Amino acid sequence: MKTIKVGVMPGRINEYVVEVGASVAEVLEMAGLNPSGYDVKMDGEKVNPQEAFVNEDTNLILLAKQVKGN
Repeated sequence: MKTIKVGVMPGRINEYVVEVGASVAEVLEMAGLNPSGYDVKMDGEKVNPQEAFVNEDTNLILLAKQVKGN
């Protein structure tokens, strides 16, 4: 088990205790967050929530508004 911070920017960030090996999608669901329209970042790196998993080094999962290009 690992305590990580999960949240959305701008907005709220809360701490959750999750299992190492849990998918980022499961963690977001547990936190009540929908990643649609957001970039999902794990410790500052953009990830696919279906393919990324919490490991011993994970500290933060954030949803950030997608930057629209021209």
